[in-house]
Amino acid sequence: MSNDAYLRGLLAQQDLTPSEESALRGLRDTIEEQLRKGLNKIERVYYAGSFGKDTMIRELYDLDIVVYWANDCGFTLQDIYSSVGDALKRNWKVVKSKTVAWELPFDGGFHLDVVPGRALNNTFKYANLYRTDTATSLQTSIKVHIDTVRNSARRDAIRLMKLWRKRKSVPFKKSLALELITIDACSGLPTDNLEKQLLAVFRYMTENITTARLVDPANSNNVISDEITYSDKLAIQSAARATLTAQYWSEVF
Repeated sequence: MSNDAYLRGLLAQQDLTPSEESALRGLRDTIEEQLRKGLNKIERVYYAGSFGKDTMIRELYDLDIVVYWANDCGFTLQDIYSSVGDALKRNWKVVKSKTVAWELPFDGGFHLDVVPGRALNNTFKYANLYRTDTATSLQTSIKVHIDTVRNSARRDAIRLMKLWRKRKSVPFKKSLALELITIDACSGLPTDNLEKQLLAVFRYMTENITTARLVDPANSNNVISDEITYSDKLAIQSAARATLTAQYWSEVF
């Protein structure tokens, strides 16, 4: 078996089954119904995260849902964030506050994140989110994030990097950082050779992770790399360096 065939076999093992995908869609429908019954003026509800980007891996995945109000809804960002949390708490036993989302944890490590926001205009492409850690707003675009990944032709490489992160406990707390690094590292490489792409990513991490400046493709004021601590950058660098010394891909995954 060639190295590329081995890697593609790994990818096939990480595909969700039709019943698993159906369960996720059903859960999203349930959450949307609950929120629309409990809250006024919701304008848009759609998938975000790995489901929206089509980069899920079966070994570890969650579900992200974005809930947007119109710019002229009359609610503050904090009001929107708090009201979503209150609505979820009326329907679910455990609801956790996160930086810009509300988390619903489930058995087995799976969780669902609901991200509330207020759109900048009627295209609903860009929105302001409420940051609980700073009590300020964060302007970004989930749609731009999805398009960036979907149009990169690197989704297979990204999924394998997520699998590496999971199995080696590499401290990428935000998938967007890992996705941007993978896309940048693979620039100019053929899309049909997974081995070359992965090696390029591991070399990039080894050589550049401590100094690379990763910018939110939806807002250049959001520097994603600043949210990775230096100790985590060193741990990522060490894990990537160790990977490059592996003789077989089975040692990597």
